[in-house]
Amino acid sequence: MKVVNRFDESGRLVYSSEIIRDIVDCALSEVEGVVKYPENSKLSRESIKADYIDDEVYIDVYVKLAYNVEVSDVASSIQSTVKNTIENMTEFKVKDVNVHVIEVEFEEN
Repeated sequence: MKVVNRFDESGRLVYSSEIIRDIVDCALSEVEGVVKYPENSKLSRESIKADYIDDEVYIDVYVKLAYNVEVSDVASSIQSTVKNTIENMTEFKVKDVNVHVIEVEFEEN
């Protein structure tokens, strides 16, 4: 687990890398068309990567989408939702949100 320290005149604030992952996971649940992986599964844990470089956050999300969505629209929604959620809940600035569509869930008949 990575720990990110932020210092200012008021003191120190410590974030674990897991909190950013949890915030991204929460943001993804708000985007229509994203199919959630089973909680506590390997895919769920590995579907979100966060790196902190020079006061900026870089996010990679690996998602499964519903079959009937416009991929570019959902990807754009993921990018804006994740960026806004992280920046509203922390003082981090998000540099990139990279969306990797790795699976499509087709409707069962």
